[in-house]
Amino acid sequence: MNLFDDDFGSNGRTGGDWENHRKHRDPRSGPALDEIGVLALSSFQLARTDEVVVAVRGITAYSDGLLLAVVVLFSDEQAAEDLSWAMRDFSRSPGRFRFGCVFADGQSATSGTRDAPAVRTAEGPALLLTDSSSSALVWDGDYWLTPLPPKGPLVLGCRWPDRGIPETLVEIDPAPLLIAAASSGPVWTAP
Repeated sequence: MNLFDDDFGSNGRTGGDWENHRKHRDPRSGPALDEIGVLALSSFQLARTDEVVVAVRGITAYSDGLLLAVVVLFSDEQAAEDLSWAMRDFSRSPGRFRFGCVFADGQSATSGTRDAPAVRTAEGPALLLTDSSSSALVWDGDYWLTPLPPKGPLVLGCRWPDRGIPETLVEIDPAPLLIAAASSGPVWTAP
């Protein structure tokens, strides 16, 4: 049985175009586009008030970093605001939303530390908001964290004084993340 009756066969492409992409990719710019990633950890709540909940919907592991899907849920539309600036790394509001992590070796990375879009340096961990969307009651943001955390506790946290959220920390075991990252890799191999 064939589901599609217009099968024209293989076009002979090998995925070799991805070699150039991978060779010139900066790991601090986001997940490798030639990897699918492995969902390594499901959702957990970071912070909650009467008006807002901040949670991690899931963590997808890649060979050289983690993609953290963060969600903010508002209790009603009046509690929500135009989030286009409040959630950005370069918001200047002292009460803005902040998200971050601390590795077991003491190195940390946080969002909201810059006055302009990121200028990447090659030192220490990097946390980058790669994508976001919002509606009247929900904000979704994807944060790229690289490199992979070392063994030992990984602490994730947020702070949002404008919304009544003090610094709130959650400790997770990175072992499942590191196992998942070891199984992720390019989908295209060199011919």
